[in-house]
Amino acid sequence: MPFVRYEEYGEHIRIITLNRPERLNAWGSQMAQEMEEAFARFADDPKGRVAILRGEGRAFCAGVDVKEWAERGEAPAFGGHYRRVFTSEWGTPALTKPVIGAVHGYCLGAGLNLVLMRCDIRIAAEGTKFGLPEVARGIMTLSTPFGYQNIPTCFLAELCFTAQMVDAQRALQFGMINMVVPLERLVPTALEMAQRIALHAPRAVQMTKENLLQVMAPSARAFLRERTLREQSFASPDAYEGMRAWVEKRAPRWQSS
Repeated sequence: MPFVRYEEYGEHIRIITLNRPERLNAWGSQMAQEMEEAFARFADDPKGRVAILRGEGRAFCAGVDVKEWAERGEAPAFGGHYRRVFTSEWGTPALTKPVIGAVHGYCLGAGLNLVLMRCDIRIAAEGTKFGLPEVARGIMTLSTPFGYQNIPTCFLAELCFTAQMVDAQRALQFGMINMVVPLERLVPTALEMAQRIALHAPRAVQMTKENLLQVMAPSARAFLRERTLREQSFASPDAYEGMRAWVEKRAPRWQSS
């Protein structure tokens, strides 16, 4: 069964679905690869003008696949697929077509990074929980330069340092999402937004997104520094201990001070 579905909705709308509901769409190596392929397919789709990114089941994405990480002893999506999906402001590849996030349930860690890096417009269902639990697992929080630069530092620091979840209303208050709607209206609202976008001149919309990305893009040095720190953190003893402790349902025994 594919972990990511790519579907056509009408002539110009595409729906990309995280499809691992039994694991709350946890982010692992296979999902990273399939998500890159889905973005590339959308970029190359001659009729696709706007995409909706959503999650199957009870959650959008509950974060990295901790079990896979613990079993492998290394980050499950540490290679090129992780880099291209998350830490390139252009998407996969040079993605200048609009993407709408339709988020519900849990949107944590890698899931939140995915929404903030790849979704231009973000719609959340009532009851959605957002969070960055990385430090509780022994790894640095990937506050990616492009995805987080317009979020107030105080709110970002709270998410990163406490590893506590916040609800959709607080996320809306700090500008992380565009709107909050009832769960039953989540996908219909995203489709309505997509249909409005699809009515406009495709090249004009794409050039507008390209310009927005260029205007907002941080320096290449910021991405390089984050990549260096990420590699150090993901390969640390604390990272492995944090994942093992989570799987074994015990308190972690940190080695760093």
